[in-house]
Amino acid sequence: MRWGGMAWHPTEHFDLLAQWVRLERADAQARRSQASKDLSLGERERRGWVWLDLEAVEETVGLGGRVLVTLRRPQDRQAAPLHAGDMVEVRPRKAEIDHPPVALVARASRREVQLAFDRPPPPFVAEGRLRLDEVPNDVTVERTLAALARWKAVDRGPALERRRRWLGELPPRFEPAEAAPALGELNPEQALAARRALSAQDFFLVHGPPGTGKSTVLAEVAVQAVARGQRVLCTAASNAAVDHLLELCLDRGLAAIRVGHPARVAPGLVAHTLDVAVEEMEDRQVARDLYDEADALLGHARKQRTQGRSRTRFAQARASSADARQLRAEARALEKKALRSLLDRAPVLCATLSSLDGQVLADEAFDLVLLDEATQATEPLSWVGLWRAPVAVLAGDPCQLAPTVLSPRAAASGLSRSLFERLLDEHGEGASLMLREQYRMHSDIMALPSAAFYQGALRAHPVAAARTLGDWPPLLFVDTAGKGFEEAQGELDASLFNVGEAELVTAHAKALLAGGAGPGDLAVITPYAAQAAYLRDQGLPEEVEIDTVDAFQGREAEAVLVSLTRSNPRGEIGFLSDLRRINVALTRARRHLFVVGDSATLASHAFYAGFIEHVQRQGGYRSAWEWPPC
Repeated sequence: MRWGGMAWHPTEHFDLLAQWVRLERADAQARRSQASKDLSLGERERRGWVWLDLEAVEETVGLGGRVLVTLRRPQDRQAAPLHAGDMVEVRPRKAEIDHPPVALVARASRREVQLAFDRPPPPFVAEGRLRLDEVPNDVTVERTLAALARWKAVDRGPALERRRRWLGELPPRFEPAEAAPALGELNPEQALAARRALSAQDFFLVHGPPGTGKSTVLAEVAVQAVARGQRVLCTAASNAAVDHLLELCLDRGLAAIRVGHPARVAPGLVAHTLDVAVEEMEDRQVARDLYDEADALLGHARKQRTQGRSRTRFAQARASSADARQLRAEARALEKKALRSLLDRAPVLCATLSSLDGQVLADEAFDLVLLDEATQATEPLSWVGLWRAPVAVLAGDPCQLAPTVLSPRAAASGLSRSLFERLLDEHGEGASLMLREQYRMHSDIMALPSAAFYQGALRAHPVAAARTLGDWPPLLFVDTAGKGFEEAQGELDASLFNVGEAELVTAHAKALLAGGAGPGDLAVITPYAAQAAYLRDQGLPEEVEIDTVDAFQGREAEAVLVSLTRSNPRGEIGFLSDLRRINVALTRARRHLFVVGDSATLASHAFYAGFIEHVQRQGGYRSAWEWPPC
């Protein structure tokens, strides 16, 4: 084989992928280590690596027996937001401790954070001000490297043939497509994609532009596969994507179980997690009683040892300890039996790629793996999922954001190119199908992304094509050219913010709310973290989601307000030149898209010049000079 014009052995591909993963980890560690030396505690807080002066306001027991502690931060503290699923160390604000407890963020808002502890936290958590430190999670890296080594070592059998097809040595194979009965409520393209996916003997790619229902196709494939008696793994790089696929499977009546920490699962789906389901099993209930009995015996043994050193007391303590060990062993066996029973009964398991090699799923095998949002997973991480089944169906969109890679060196080397992209380039329509009918956007919102990114192939389903938000036009662009709303550098890494744009966006959000829109119908997004942080402080209701474009990928809202932020006399637009990011920004809104930007800066790039012309033709262009004052 040849790679980049040079002779190349297939196993070298895994060496290269592992090299990129290690490079990403090394750069991240070096950057964090250097920042810890150079930055004050306050500066680290503003960057979102530490949170200070939080106080516990409530403690409860949540599902799965975990202790939930709600913390509140002072109103004057300015810090980057926490997100559900983040891992943090908890320390006293003014004291040093050697082994701080670790907790997961169950939910977070601008002022409150709820932490999930697997065991009761120490007393200091409830007694004073606290400090939270983000914990870099190296488990995913180690599991990814282990998976790559496993694939590299394959030298015979079905796994070797699978590897050869995934690496392009052999073409993918398909059975004759069946006219599968009752393919749900799918449109013709979705149904064709489902049939081709079900006929795949190796892999198939569902290319799903925004709103076209690629996850719906995966859920239908899961339904049909289960009807055939197959066991299905639903996975993705992010918890949000796994939760979305789980929800679609549950809606179709599948008995699906979510594997993962309940704090990382959407609240409405926690009841379907393995941790919670196992608590209802009779064997688990007996195991809890055995653990309680074992704890009582250990307490008795400790008491015997502290009350004297007689031979009788020592013998009683030793006997109690032995009995406790036996009870604990019986309890663990019952827990494993309960878990095994649940896993064996569930035809569909849902978990993130990084959790597949964890203790629960390490030895599980499947007939089919469904990888959603595959273009957001790096290729090395995707190989973790490929090991689990002989056939894989990947759904994604290479015209939206690439996998998150923080190391410029690793990104430039190739880590930011997903497995989905590589396979699409190598096999094209021979192993893929692009969905074309979208159900999210008004046709005016859809028109430019369709032309710019999908060769004009998208069409709006009638249910979406004409729906609007009251009397507001579906697409508005407010041009700030000449207003002096210049960008400024924020304190979150070298991120940028724009006060004038933030005021315009905030004023329009308030106008939409005053006109009857619900706070949950609105989302405010921007490419820049500093602008998002500034917008959060402008007094909009808590229910109005304000975040970066990257964080909002895969989601939607009735009305989306976008602050492009860049405004400078040099015409510099920075990473706005990554058009996948702006594609995401322009395709989140269902009924109303409101964009604020400086045409004098943006028009230096051909795409944005075309966007402004498009909005003018549609009658949605407004100058900030004419726009109602803030």
